Amino acid sequence: MNKKVEALQARGISRRQFLAIGAASAGAVGIAALSGPVQSAGATTSSAQRILRVGWTTPPDLLNPFTFTSSASFEIVSLMYDTLLEYDVNLKSSAGLAQSHTVSADGKTFTYKLRPNATWHDGKPVTAADVKFTFDTTAKNNLGQAAWSLGEYLSSRVVDTHTVAITYKKPQAFDPALAVFIVPQHIWGSMSSSQIQSNTNPKPVGSGPYRFKKWATGQYVQVVRNAGWWGVAPHAAGIIWNEFANADVMTQSLASGSVDILTEVPAVLWNGLKSKPGVKAAEMQSFSFHHIGFNVSKAKTSKGNPLLLDKTVRQALSYSLNRAQLVALALAGHGLPGSVQLPPSFGDWQEKIPRNQQFDNNPAKAKKLLAKAGYKLGSNGIRVDKHGKPLHFRLIVIQTTDEDVLAGQIFVKAAKAVGISLTLETLDSTTLGNIVYNSAAPDWDIFIWGWDANNPDPDYLLSIDLTSQIGGNNDVFYSNPAYDALYAQQAVAMNRAERVNLVHQAQKMFYEDAAYCVMWYQSKLQAYRTDTWQGWKETRGGVVYNFTRSNYLTVKPK
Repeated sequence: MNKKVEALQARGISRRQFLAIGAASAGAVGIAALSGPVQSAGATTSSAQRILRVGWTTPPDLLNPFTFTSSASFEIVSLMYDTLLEYDVNLKSSAGLAQSHTVSADGKTFTYKLRPNATWHDGKPVTAADVKFTFDTTAKNNLGQAAWSLGEYLSSRVVDTHTVAITYKKPQAFDPALAVFIVPQHIWGSMSSSQIQSNTNPKPVGSGPYRFKKWATGQYVQVVRNAGWWGVAPHAAGIIWNEFANADVMTQSLASGSVDILTEVPAVLWNGLKSKPGVKAAEMQSFSFHHIGFNVSKAKTSKGNPLLLDKTVRQALSYSLNRAQLVALALAGHGLPGSVQLPPSFGDWQEKIPRNQQFDNNPAKAKKLLAKAGYKLGSNGIRVDKHGKPLHFRLIVIQTTDEDVLAGQIFVKAAKAVGISLTLETLDSTTLGNIVYNSAAPDWDIFIWGWDANNPDPDYLLSIDLTSQIGGNNDVFYSNPAYDALYAQQAVAMNRAERVNLVHQAQKMFYEDAAYCVMWYQSKLQAYRTDTWQGWKETRGGVVYNFTRSNYLTVKPK
């Protein structure tokens, strides 16, 4: 489950994910919300009018392309609005609203040629002025999911009706055209920044392959095929995302044929679907990780335990944990042990830390490090520093995220075995979010949470722990000028091999500083019917609920 903390929504922090899969299956028994839409695509419906039925337990928050925050909203918005470039099913950059583009020799100016037949859902033509307005508005007001990619934005210039040139202050290794949803100026242009942010966008008008039809809050969202779309018409006449009260009922609906595909499935329920006729249970790499975060704020107002500022203590805590055990117990084996902040799904962007250099499953090493640093073992089994202050820390976890709660319990025992005391407290998601992101006076020591990447480029996950993101995405208040410099260098490196090397250096530096203890990279567990639609392509990040909308556009009814 990808669910957004309300506290973070208020701050506009993008894509903060805490995967509460276990909570969905453990919650109170409920019923599928609105059985009508679930059943709307009966076997007698003609192929041309077939509705694709998606099941999830995570509703969207908004359909405003500037201000939505949840993964569910992204899923819907990406089918109603276009980006200039988009990810294909293999997560490679491909033409989108722009049929072609060029990049200047200095890597600073990107010129896009729009599709001349592109129109908005209200029939008005899409023009270069719409693109300029969208980029100007997003960058100027630091709005939405894509704002992080426009930090070096300088200006946009309308070359002609269907050509726009976008210039940045520095070369751009990542093209923001993959992230910015283009909006119609004739609808949004008269709004102030505050009006844009408060607009719920009840009747979205985009240029994408599907048009908005209805949102029954707490029940379903429905879109219908846009006959005027510039691309190849998708086979599904419409899509309905049905919201379920819990994952048990959701998976039962897939097994019975009431829905066609599920965005995410808890491991226990996923295992049960493997034997169901007409169902394919798919396991793929995700772009997510769960981590233990240490409060390393150096602010005078921080109320975190200052002993965590000692890197030796953080490394020792990391050494105490057996990550393979965590994967086996908390994820039922559906994942990989963690290390750096880029999951394996990033391919060669991920720094591979040699096993003998990883801070993992070595309690003896942890004890040795702590002893060498002067932390003596007390009579109660807890180590103290030279001033007699005990290595005792508070650990907070979201109470509904079962896998994180279990990981916390394991962590408490592992830490105690090396002489460190942890007090585990479970909190609701909003409370934990408010506590962690209180940058003025952070009053916590250690948390367990997770991140989900914005796209398959390494830039976003690397940007989270920049000094400039303290007060923003930076959840542990990490600050290292050398790390900031490496990030800045990779962001403008146009040579891929050079950039890969810089990305590796940044990950290794952050790993050595041990502000995070990445526990695992969880698998993306999904399931779909094989007897209702055909052509589903399994890819990194998921068949659906991914950076690419390709499967929605190409799957065919059986």
